[in-house]
Parts: sequence; structure tokens; C-alpha cells
Amino acid sequence: MSDVALTSLVIDSRKLNRLRMDGPALKVTMRERSPVLFPLRRLCRIHILGTPENGMAALLFCAEQQVPVAFFDFNGRLRCRLHPAAGASALVDHWFEHVEFDPQINQLYEDWVLHQGLYAMSQLGINTGACQSRRQLLYEALRGVCRRQLGKEQLKAALEWLDGLARFHLDHLIESFGFSQQRGRQKLLEDMVPLLELRLLYALATTLQKHAVFTVTPQSMTTFYQRQADGIEFASRRMLTQLVARLEAVV
Repeated sequence: MSDVALTSLVIDSRKLNRLRMDGPALKVTMRERSPVLFPLRRLCRIHILGTPENGMAALLFCAEQQVPVAFFDFNGRLRCRLHPAAGASALVDHWFEHVEFDPQINQLYEDWVLHQGLYAMSQLGINTGACQSRRQLLYEALRGVCRRQLGKEQLKAALEWLDGLARFHLDHLIESFGFSQQRGRQKLLEDMVPLLELRLLYALATTLQKHAVFTVTPQSMTTFYQRQADGIEFASRRMLTQLVARLEAVV
């Protein structure tokens, strides 16, 4: 389990003995270890590695109590997540049909995507060149820094974890804004995740330059992501708030 379990809990199903609710807390018993209680009010998310043989009822309860639960494979690929039934706004939830079929709304959305990309890069000090080429050059430069520190295989594993953790976090935020329609959520994910990954890659490069030793594991990547989570959440909410305001002004 993760060292940052009070906010982001990581459970390796290969080492799990029992998982159940104990009052308002999740009771986790790992093999050859004493049970540990995690109050739900102190959990922001739960990451399950592999497929647990028990505890699904407890995980469902956590999801119903607004603690998102995600299942990852052991390489960091996000497999699926549990989430409660959405109470979405009909106006916002209908947005994708407008974006897909209405030229005016489609242009509004594309302008929003472009603006978010430019803003994300300006926050990292990149202010010249075409947006797409600018983003690609920055991405490759940051990858190069990380590759020199981690090596090719460790970098590949780190990027897989960052992608999975960002998608899980962002999908939950998107849903909280009322985007429950699956196609709309998927489009938002595909457009927003690359921007968030730039921030994460920049933070990873900065971390690696400060620390000579960094080993990519589920625990280390979750700990790293948790340190960036507040910034990622703020940036994501800012983007989504701007999108909702634009859509509600014209839809």
C-alpha cells in the first residue's frame, strides 16, 4: 500500500487478504500484516492493482460515497473505474450532440481546445511557435530529460502510469461537471489529458533532476501523482468551468 494512503490508497491485489467496510472506514488486511482502517472522509481515491478476489462490495460502497475507485493492470494501464450514478445537468450533458453537429458550437469547442493548449504551454514558459509544433517540441524535450535519468523502459512505464492516473482523475472531474454522456466524456478526455500530461512530464523532469535515484513502481508513481494532484485538479476545473460557461451562453 502507498505511503500517502490517507489521501490516495493503493492496494496490490496479489498481497490482499481481505477488504471490507468497518463502520465509516475501509478495513484493509494485507497478507502477513495487521488490518488497517482508512476512514472514507480521508480518502480521495482508491487504486486497485490487478483483480482482487474479494472486497467488491466494499469498493462499490466507497464509490457510492463519492470515493472514486480505479482498477489498473500492473504496468499502470487504466482498466476501468467505479463511479456512482450521475446527477448530470441536462443542458451540459447534451453538449456533445451540439459539438458534433452544429458548426458554430463545434468552432466554439475547437477554439476552447486551442486556447487551453496555448495557456498550458505559456504556464511552462513556452510562448512562441505554432501551437501543435510548440507542444510536440516541448513534449519531446521533456521526454529526453526523463529518458536520460530513467532509461527507455522505466520512462515507458512512468508514462503509462501518468496516463492512467490522469485519465482516472480527470474522468471523475468531468463527470462531476455534469458530462455523463460517454462519447462526450471520451472526447474531453482525449483533448484534455495531453495537456495535463505536459504538466506531469514537466514535474517529473524537475523531480528527476533533483533526485539521483527514482525507481518507477506503482507506489512511487502514485506518490508522485498525489503531489501534483491539487495542481492538476485546479487546472482541470478551470478548463471545464470555462467550457461550461461558453456552452451555456449559446446552447
